[in-house]
Amino acid sequence: MIQGLKPTVSGTKLKSLCIARGEHHIERAKKYFEQIKSMEANEIEGMNYTNGDPKRALKEKRDQYLADAEEMAFLADNIDESESYILDSSDLGKLGICRRGY
Repeated sequence: MIQGLKPTVSGTKLKSLCIARGEHHIERAKKYFEQIKSMEANEIEGMNYTNGDPKRALKEKRDQYLADAEEMAFLADNIDESESYILDSSDLGKLGICRRGY
């Protein structure tokens, strides 16, 4: 018996979910990269309400999205498509299926 909401998905489906989520993270990282380039081109400096360094904050967010994309790529590359996987709420959050931390 499985306790709670833990969907079972095929390895093929899980791999496609990981690839899609990785692509999402790459697109988010690109948005941050564009914002950083814009700030650098316009020589925007930090203000008190941005804790002094908005470019650093944007770079940290960009780097987090890139790290998340790398994690998703690793997972996708190492999923056995012939298996089935039981996912929990943490897995669903990581895949962007449900919100985390509520």
